[in-house]
Amino acid sequence: VAICNAGLVRPGVLEDLSPGDLKTMMEVNVLGCMYTARAVVGGMKERRRGRIVFTSSMAGQCGLFGFSGYSASKFAVRGMAESLQMEVAPYDVCVCVAFPPDVDTPGEAAARGAMPKITQQISGTAGFWPAETVAKAILSGAEAGTHHIWMGVDGFMLAQLTSGFAPVSSLLEAVLQVLTMSIFRLVGLFYLQMFNSTVKSAVKEKSS
Repeated sequence: VAICNAGLVRPGVLEDLSPGDLKTMMEVNVLGCMYTARAVVGGMKERRRGRIVFTSSMAGQCGLFGFSGYSASKFAVRGMAESLQMEVAPYDVCVCVAFPPDVDTPGEAAARGAMPKITQQISGTAGFWPAETVAKAILSGAEAGTHHIWMGVDGFMLAQLTSGFAPVSSLLEAVLQVLTMSIFRLVGLFYLQMFNSTVKSAVKEKSS
């Protein structure tokens, strides 16, 4: 099992992020995972067994204010995982990608202190999760061979909404995606309207 968990966040609106900030996020969040997977995938294919687990983020499922750089890197992780799964499936190798919410860690605390106020308001809706709980959920999902590993009610909703061309691990998972996608789309539109209203109100308040 290889767990590709490299990641960091530099929050901020795009024009406030330096080229160095953007480059660092891409190098750590994307290339860090890609290089790790590249180093182990050949051996797994030869042995015809193995699991590669990527850690993305809920910000890799939906873009939010202040995460234009971070979300780009985490969306890339998801795309890498889906493509790699198709490459290794004939060799009985499993690829999983986890989408954790905000995790209660020192790194998250430091990042939150640097976040724009609007980002704090929006991203806080999913709450903070203990690191141990998130780790257990990821390991459990990896053991089960679940491609999209989610946590909590919001995580379940996003997993169904963003399933796209992702593989499924069971018929039940496929049925849930088909049956819930339309209603979750309505819920998602409600959230989107709420987030956009928060942004507009904050910008209006700042300019007044």
